[in-house]
Amino acid sequence: MMPKGHKSQHGYATVGSDGGLGFREIADIMSADGDKMNHATARNILLRGLHKLARPMCELHGMKGEDLDRESMKTASDPRFQDAVLSMLAEHYGIKKPV
Repeated sequence: MMPKGHKSQHGYATVGSDGGLGFREIADIMSADGDKMNHATARNILLRGLHKLARPMCELHGMKGEDLDRESMKTASDPRFQDAVLSMLAEHYGIKKPV
């Protein structure tokens, strides 16, 4: 987890201005559907999923042990990686990626 006040080296991925939902809106929808959730939980769930994608990529680059865990979490929270995942999903599903 990132400490409070952490500033990512490459900024933050945001979707609210691109027509997407923010973590608060996602948490509100999930809570309304019966899944108790707050914005931090929504963010952590997304990062855990992205970590599962980033970890094998880091392994391919020869990372092991603590370096693997640290670098794969760093990669998962990097907005450039998140944008690349979005681009791949948009292309796969034939939808227009938000600009």
